[in-house]
Order: sequence, then structure tokens, then C-alpha cells
Amino acid sequence: MEKMVMLIFLYIVILAYDLPKLKKRNKKTVVIYISLLVIALYQSISFAFDLEWPFLHTAIDALLGEPTRRIVEFLEVSPS
Repeated sequence: MEKMVMLIFLYIVILAYDLPKLKKRNKKTVVIYISLLVIALYQSISFAFDLEWPFLHTAIDALLGEPTRRIVEFLEVSPS
């Protein structure tokens, strides 16, 4: 419960500070800001409720893991 109260307070403070500034920004900046905020909210909910949801690195590894391993294998030099 303490985690949730702290996170709610934190997001209220962040939004109170950022919203007036975001109104003056272009749409692209606002979309990027909201995207980052959604990621932060996802991580916060996972933290607050001790959920076993996948983190960002898990998603990135699922998307880029195999191509990255293939590139590393291709670039490895065998000892001669």
C-alpha cells in the first residue's frame, strides 16, 4: 500500500510540473513523453504489486536476441 501511495504522489507531482510545459510543445514531443510515461507506469505497477511481468529487457531480448547472437557468431574470429 505504501508503494502505491508513494507512486501516486510521485506521478501527481511529475504531471503537475510537466503538463503546463507540454501544452507549449509540438505533438511529436508530447507523443514521446506519453510513451515514456506509459513505460514508467508499467514498471511502477509491476514494482508496486510485486508482479512477475516481463521487463523491458525481456521484450528487447525477445525481439533482438536471435539476430544479435547471429551477428556475434558471424563476427567471431576462430583462433588459428
